[in-house]
Amino acid sequence: MWDELFGDVPSGFWAAMGHVLWGVDYGDALAVGYSVLNLCEAVAWFAVAVWVIRRHRRRGGGRWDWVYAGLFVVFGLTDVMESQVVPLWLVAVKGVVFGGIVGVRFVVVRRYYVGAKM
Repeated sequence: MWDELFGDVPSGFWAAMGHVLWGVDYGDALAVGYSVLNLCEAVAWFAVAVWVIRRHRRRGGGRWDWVYAGLFVVFGLTDVMESQVVPLWLVAVKGVVFGGIVGVRFVVVRRYYVGAKM
């Protein structure tokens, strides 16, 4: 499996980042299903961002709520792109954004919602 994905990855870092792991093939029902699933996932991340902003307006909070919501929007946008093509750099960006979401979650809960579960 790994050889299929990474077997033809170029040796240079920047060339490797441009390597495409997957692209949608509209003739393949499984690929179309994966694409639709990613679009649904993107809508879910956008909804979470809206929920964070609504919670911020209702309960107060600080600018970290805006950063938190923004990270969810960016993660949703990566899912929109993933629905069509998955270059290696997109996987790296998704990892960085997810790490940011987790990190900001700890900050937001600790600062503004004391006593709430992480």
